[in-house]
Amino acid sequence: MKRFFYLALGVMTLSACTSEEITDVSSQSNTIGFENVVMKQTRADAQVGDLTNANLDKFIVYGFYTKEGQVANPIQCFGGEAVTKQNGSWTYSGTRFWVPEATYSFFAYSCGDVALDNKYGTVGLDLNSTGADRQITISNYRCDAFHNHDLVYAQNKEIKALAKTATNPNPNPNVSFKFSHVLTKIDAVFTSEFSNDYDIVIKDVRIINFRNMGTFSQTKGWGNTAVRDNTLEENISMQLEFPTTDGIGVANASQSQANKPKTMYRYVIPYKYATTDVQISFTIEVYKGKSHTPANLVLSRNMEGHWAPQWEQGYYYTYNITLTGTVANLQPIVFEVAQDMNDWNQSTSTATDITFSAN
Repeated sequence: MKRFFYLALGVMTLSACTSEEITDVSSQSNTIGFENVVMKQTRADAQVGDLTNANLDKFIVYGFYTKEGQVANPIQCFGGEAVTKQNGSWTYSGTRFWVPEATYSFFAYSCGDVALDNKYGTVGLDLNSTGADRQITISNYRCDAFHNHDLVYAQNKEIKALAKTATNPNPNPNVSFKFSHVLTKIDAVFTSEFSNDYDIVIKDVRIINFRNMGTFSQTKGWGNTAVRDNTLEENISMQLEFPTTDGIGVANASQSQANKPKTMYRYVIPYKYATTDVQISFTIEVYKGKSHTPANLVLSRNMEGHWAPQWEQGYYYTYNITLTGTVANLQPIVFEVAQDMNDWNQSTSTATDITFSAN
């Protein structure tokens, strides 16, 4: 998939998926336990901040069951309880037990250790609906500079509970979840096409005017997306900074792909923009030579480009931004032959006459 910014900023989107499995065993007698937590990662090279199999240690569970013949009367058994990993097992407070012959559905999410409250989002289990609409909904989820965390979701539905017997005292396996990333992750890499005589410094990278609030459910995906500004955070919540990994990025034409300046990644709400309303902004400084002193500064300029991102849920996009003199609004030094080359002029001067005489 490819995208292009205005001002000739080249863009390429990259995504890949891997999955790993970890198994955790809970041996409580016929209690509702959790195990086999599987994280579907978007990339194998997960970075700090991503929720992975290795660092997922807490998730929040909602659940209900219906007794046989009473599908219209769901009973909630989990209402946002935290399930945490302790000594290799997943535990929660207030043990629940399986009701024989009842049918259970469980829903879980994790936003790391950050609680979703009325400021960053509200989670609710809808039991008034029927069928697939009986699920949790994460409403008014905030995803911007003030709340930027990985969000993962899982569900396991239509589990029929079995009764204990003398020969099988633990007939019900622990509840298994397969978590998926439901936001979009983005970052940027900068490439310089200036000659090696110039160093390009990139800083203050940010995106502006993106949808920073939305509502998520498994069946409907993301909806009700909007740009939200708090009165106390006016014009700030619409901006998301992307510092380069070393604080300041220096690009030159000879850099390998691995050494090109790259921003830290951020999470955004998935949305396919129909118009070029989203803006990317950054500052470039062009230096003649490797010494970044005021005397060697050729120019310092804020760059702005607009594009219509097509952010899909669970995808990781790396934007490759190419910097050229044209992009920097520099006029190149160009040479040309202004007119046809003059013909030789025929001299009529007598000074060109050479007389020979014989002795």
